[in-house]
Amino acid sequence: MKTQNSIVKRANELYAAGRCDEAVDLLSAALTHDGVTAGIRERLAELLIDSDRHGSALQVLQNSALSDDNPSVSLLRAICHEALGEPAAAENIADELLRNKQVRADALALKGRLALSSKQLQQAETFFKEAIDCSQGSGMAWHGVAALLRQQQDEKGFFESLRNAFRCSPESRDIAISFHDVSADARRLPEIVAAFREAISHHPMNRRLRFLLIDLLLRQTKFSEAMSEIESVLVDFGVDPGVIAAGLKVRERLGGARILEGPPSDGSVSLCMIVRNEKDHLARCLRSAAPLVNEIIVVDTGSTDETKEIARVFGARVYHFQWADDFSKARNHALSKAGGDWILVLDADEVLSRKDDEEFRHALAMCPSRPAAYRIQTRNYTFRVNAVGFNSNRGEYTEEIGLGWYPSDKVRLFTNDARIRFDYPVHELVEPSLQRQNISVIDCPVVVHHYGTMEERHTLEKTKKYQVLARKKLKRGLNDKAALRELAVQASQVGNHPKALELWGRFIKLQPGSAEAYINMGTVCCNLGRLEAAVAFAHKALNLNPALKEAKFNKAIALLLMGRAGEAKTLLERLSEEQPGYLPARFLLCVAYVCIQEAASAENAFERLKALPMGEHIGEAFLDVARRFLSVSRRDYALLTLEAALHFGCASTEMRAVYEGCNAGALGS
Repeated sequence: MKTQNSIVKRANELYAAGRCDEAVDLLSAALTHDGVTAGIRERLAELLIDSDRHGSALQVLQNSALSDDNPSVSLLRAICHEALGEPAAAENIADELLRNKQVRADALALKGRLALSSKQLQQAETFFKEAIDCSQGSGMAWHGVAALLRQQQDEKGFFESLRNAFRCSPESRDIAISFHDVSADARRLPEIVAAFREAISHHPMNRRLRFLLIDLLLRQTKFSEAMSEIESVLVDFGVDPGVIAAGLKVRERLGGARILEGPPSDGSVSLCMIVRNEKDHLARCLRSAAPLVNEIIVVDTGSTDETKEIARVFGARVYHFQWADDFSKARNHALSKAGGDWILVLDADEVLSRKDDEEFRHALAMCPSRPAAYRIQTRNYTFRVNAVGFNSNRGEYTEEIGLGWYPSDKVRLFTNDARIRFDYPVHELVEPSLQRQNISVIDCPVVVHHYGTMEERHTLEKTKKYQVLARKKLKRGLNDKAALRELAVQASQVGNHPKALELWGRFIKLQPGSAEAYINMGTVCCNLGRLEAAVAFAHKALNLNPALKEAKFNKAIALLLMGRAGEAKTLLERLSEEQPGYLPARFLLCVAYVCIQEAASAENAFERLKALPMGEHIGEAFLDVARRFLSVSRRDYALLTLEAALHFGCASTEMRAVYEGCNAGALGS
């Protein structure tokens, strides 16, 4: 089960991102659990108060048996009473809290606000001064002073006090909006913008602060800076109709799309993309590539969401292309619109890292001859640790997600030459046209980070579409190895393992020396519960290439599923020594230790894994293995695995439910 600290942390993230109702719902749901601490209830009340729902906040606090003993909770109750027009109740609580050093400053500030609302200005000033003497960091006190000085028409003091309030409490809705609103005085604008930038440097994922900064920049007519902020907001917080509308207006002021006129200019780069309904990904992709390219060409094949508008916000030239079940035709249409000297090809669910910017520019500057093409590695991020070629994340890039990645290499960067065009209706490539023209291909050290494989629904839909096109391709040539391979991989991705095994069988007849095919056949057999066959296919792959770590891993997991944990342990210990960076083997070795009840070894293996990037996902891995044990009727191993996860403290609510069901089944048997 998630810890209460993690629930509060997630609620804070949601609220800062503007997803207020989700944050409130998360905390409200947590209140239904046994043993809820005051922290959950207190944070829920704070969020309700900040969003001006004082009645709901008071109800949450009054339902708490802990509120009378907790000064912070009592202060929140007093703030609610004040907002609801119950000053006597608020003052009584504030008076009781004056003896508590923890909340004394805010209690004094509250008394000052109550005095101010009843026109007792001298008393209000005394309370506010004492509050600030008590704590210079009380945003509530400084905000009260600002309100008092405004009534006294001390504009300079009012502004300075409000600025202090904002410095102390930039995440307060009332304070942030009040400070933003004084920007109506144009003389104050530069100072206010600087203060907002400072606040955002400490709270970069606060949506409210970011939106208010955009408005301030527009008031200053700093359109380039506002455009940069708008692009970042779309990446960090997703599609917002208001932000898109503002972005389009600003882009129009900046001259609309970036267009390269005349013949290709030396060293210029055109980003060429084809898209359809990519509102959730496109902004991140374009933001990552924009510093490296001179123009953006986006060919849309029928989007019904905000994809085209997002592209235009980023300065793309957007073209419509009637979809004809052929990715190459759409790609080539994009190439035909490019005006750059070089063409870069990306998909919407891919990004480049700022870490590789210099490598990218260096590759273009040092190109030995033209026309030329660069082969770039794609890192396909995944949780599937037995994917062929799997590599564990090592923290090399901030763009890493999941447990790791498997590579795929293809030409993505090439000179703008009409002879270089894509071939194949699906899994389209420019390599065949490069071969026909004898154009050399150079390896480029830049990495493309691909996230589409992380999204199960998106991948499933995309794979089904690819399957239709690949079947057409296969019909044109019944012995087309590439088409067979595509269909086999896609059948596995959509869970049709019997079909995948059949297709790999047809492929292996055409290419009997393919170790990759045998690895995939072994994986499919594991998924089908045909464990002896999985071991046999692992041996065939190893006969072709004894160093294949994926084949050894497949054999080990098949042995483990067969109940032969001792043999699996021996194999995995050897594999972990040979490949110390192969984390799937190290994790499975931990499971093997658990299954043969070598507790000390299991504990030691777990502690080492927990410290690695995969550590935060290790509970999911235990649950996946437990389910695989249950799928082959190894309830004994499943129980041991789940009990170990509980012992290690990485069990989720879902895992606890599986454990209870599994344990009940064991007792029943």
